[in-house]
Amino acid sequence: MARPPTVPVSSPRTAPENAYESAPITSSRSLRQLSIFFLGATCFLASTAITRRAVYRRNLRLKPKFYEPNTNPHEHFSPMADAMQALNLATMNVFSIGVMLAGGALWSVDISGLSEMQASLRGRLGYDSFDRPPAAVEGSLAEAVDTLRKEEGENHSPRTPR
Repeated sequence: MARPPTVPVSSPRTAPENAYESAPITSSRSLRQLSIFFLGATCFLASTAITRRAVYRRNLRLKPKFYEPNTNPHEHFSPMADAMQALNLATMNVFSIGVMLAGGALWSVDISGLSEMQASLRGRLGYDSFDRPPAAVEGSLAEAVDTLRKEEGENHSPRTPR
């Protein structure tokens, strides 16, 4: 037994609603957020250039000239200075990458300042109201204090010395 062909009923199409609407990338808020990322990217480019120059100078210093003997090590060899230079260059590189990552993360979650970040984090973790008791507890606590005061007032009459 065959089914009769059915005509699909077309429902009126509505525009899909966006769950989250963000500001355009060229807005002043978005550009302010991206400025932290671009600061980190600029610092990273500068630290990369400084690192490349330091490595190039070290290679020039270590390579002997054409008519020099290579049996003697370099005269100005200092392991401590080389280690400190490597530590400083690595610190600059890591710090600039960290600033760049933090700026990109803040832009992607739409946070433009420290106060916004604190408010967002406290709201999600529930720190705004963790030290406040619920309303039902406040009422029962007030009633308990009132009953204690009444009992205390009945036990201590003005005729008895304290």
